[in-house]
Amino acid sequence: MKGADFRPFFIALVCSSRLLYTESMHKSPIKLFITLLIVSLPVQAEIYKHIDANGEVTYTDKPVKGAKKLDLGPMPSTTPVLTDKATRSSSPSRNTSTPASFPRIDSNTQNQRDSVRRRVLSDELRTEEQSLADAVTAKKEGESLRPGEKSSSPSYLTRIDKLEHAIKIHRDNINALRKELSTVR
Repeated sequence: MKGADFRPFFIALVCSSRLLYTESMHKSPIKLFITLLIVSLPVQAEIYKHIDANGEVTYTDKPVKGAKKLDLGPMPSTTPVLTDKATRSSSPSRNTSTPASFPRIDSNTQNQRDSVRRRVLSDELRTEEQSLADAVTAKKEGESLRPGEKSSSPSYLTRIDKLEHAIKIHRDNINALRKELSTVR
């Protein structure tokens, strides 16, 4: 996504600060402060969404033929919004990261999505469990010494380390998949 072009903003800032510094910085530092304050006011660019013939979406701050101007609303404030005590006590204390204006979907659609997610994760879990079984078998086969090889030889130790590492990776993947499956509704 392209952002707003802030070059003119920074050029104005540099030029005004140089001008103030060269003219009267030692006489009036307040002029520099006021200039910096004015120049640092929030800036919001207009954003356009364009979908080309191939279906590729491009966001830009420049108007393009066929692009739709997005209404992003006001910029978020950095000042916390204070509510009165009655409002806070009447509503349950619920920490939600989803804004109230976020689009909602019906429970049937969400259940279908959760079902697909559960199925995909279950398939991946079965695949990882089979890969773990294969890795354990490979380790058992790899533990047998080859002709002329000792259990302390570097080639044997390296081979066993690689096989144990593969087992560890599959076990970690299985644990992660089980944890993820436990969060699916």
